[in-house]
Amino acid sequence: MDSVIIDIPEYEANLPSADVPEMVSVTPRPGTALQRWMPILVKFASIQVLVQVLGFAAGILVIRNLPKREYALYTLGNTMLATILVLADSGISSALTAIGGRIWQDKQQLSRLIRTALELRRLLVAVTVPIVIPVLVWLLMQNGASTPKTAILVAAVLVGCGLELITRIYAVALRLKSEIRQIQNQALVAALVKLAIVGIAVLVWFNVEIAIFAVVAGYAVQYWMLHRWSVENLDVRAPGDPAMRAEIIGVVKKVSPQTIYYCLQGQIMVWLISIFGNADRVADVGALGRLAVVFSILGSLASEILFPAFARIQSAQMLRKRYLQVILVYAAISASLVALVAVFPKQVLSVLGGQYRHLQTEGILMAVSSVLGAIAGLAWGLNYSRAWIVSPLKFIPFSIAVQVALVYFLNLSTVRGVLVLSILSALPSIAWAVSLTLLKIRKLQVSA
Repeated sequence: MDSVIIDIPEYEANLPSADVPEMVSVTPRPGTALQRWMPILVKFASIQVLVQVLGFAAGILVIRNLPKREYALYTLGNTMLATILVLADSGISSALTAIGGRIWQDKQQLSRLIRTALELRRLLVAVTVPIVIPVLVWLLMQNGASTPKTAILVAAVLVGCGLELITRIYAVALRLKSEIRQIQNQALVAALVKLAIVGIAVLVWFNVEIAIFAVVAGYAVQYWMLHRWSVENLDVRAPGDPAMRAEIIGVVKKVSPQTIYYCLQGQIMVWLISIFGNADRVADVGALGRLAVVFSILGSLASEILFPAFARIQSAQMLRKRYLQVILVYAAISASLVALVAVFPKQVLSVLGGQYRHLQTEGILMAVSSVLGAIAGLAWGLNYSRAWIVSPLKFIPFSIAVQVALVYFLNLSTVRGVLVLSILSALPSIAWAVSLTLLKIRKLQVSA
């Protein structure tokens, strides 16, 4: 009998049951699992496509209506905002998913887990912000930002981080409870708000400060909606739990070195081109990054549905089966998207505007880089959802050595050079993550 990896009470309550007599046990037929969760995935993906289309539209308006130097500052602001979010997490979300997979049905226990995570995240924010903000200030001024503009952008980044860091903690509870409809509503409203702000500003008066404000406004909407949900569905006054705190800290200690490493890896293209190139090249990298919007859809599908579901599987045999299914399907979809960009590079780049039309080869390289980055993120995310963590002393030195060797041979003052570095750097990460998962599953099979 096949087991169901996605357990979504909200949708299961609406499954047809008229033909099933009450109190009668029914053994699922082959294919029943697929028939039950595939409509859920399709519905989620369709809404997520709409969300990403709205986000993509807002992004294209920003790209087309900001001068390249202004768009370079926008790219740097978003890059460092993402850096703070990752560093201030350092494995807390992964620990929440792993622990929550055991206690998600207990409201009080889940509430205590959320409170504990919030307390730990505040400590990480206090360490992260003083380190990252001076780097952001330097990068902005290095690329031509005035002192007032730098101050405004830094303030916006800090507000956005404050909102999103809280939101991401409570969002774990949503995912564990498979509140798909609530997740979709929040994402959709936030995307509409961002697009509306950008669209109106483009018609009236538009600059990089307004573009960053639109991002922060989207975070604020999600924070407000999620806060309302948490008040109704969790005990927001629940105290922290010392045992949970110790378990989360244990995961953070293991994950934080890798988190720092992958945080640097995720932003390395923008940082390198900022240091070795100029503002125009920063804008080129930021604009090409918009081509990765499709992979954001796949990433959202993984984080909102697949990771929590993977965390709940108890059978080693089913773990192996679902893992291989997810990786292979994800890779096939990603490869088809790269092929699309390779066949129609001019048409794809035309949406970015005339300033970026010459980046055809770079567009293909960005697609490949995005694919490999997305697959690496998926592979490590599945591991982290079960707190399967490799020792950083084994992997990180090897990866850094590979990159140092690549730096010697590549021209990092060009967009093409930093993209090639990103592509080659992702390959060892994917191989290591997949090997780790298969090893862990084999150990579970042996001990079963």
